[in-house]
Amino acid sequence: MRSFLENQFCSEKSGELDARVRMQWADGQICFQIQDGAISFAEDSDPELTIYFKDSEDAKGLISGKSDPVHAFMNGHLRANGHLIWVFQTMAALSGKTNTAAT
Repeated sequence: MRSFLENQFCSEKSGELDARVRMQWADGQICFQIQDGAISFAEDSDPELTIYFKDSEDAKGLISGKSDPVHAFMNGHLRANGHLIWVFQTMAALSGKTNTAAT
């Protein structure tokens, strides 16, 4: 999951987000911090925000944009311990790199 998140992280989309986050699912979790346009990982980040997913594949689908996070949230497949704005800011920061190639 760490390499997936590192590959998905986009500093341009992270904006001013400054948060310690735990993503948790039935059989695992990962902790990280987004700060100053960078992502870093830690075993236990003393999170300010925990985002709950059904399983790691569900998390990857939501993060990569294959599943709609608003729909998942409305149907209880995506939950958090608060800071709803941070949930969507985190999902945006992890939504993939911007395309910088010239057309």
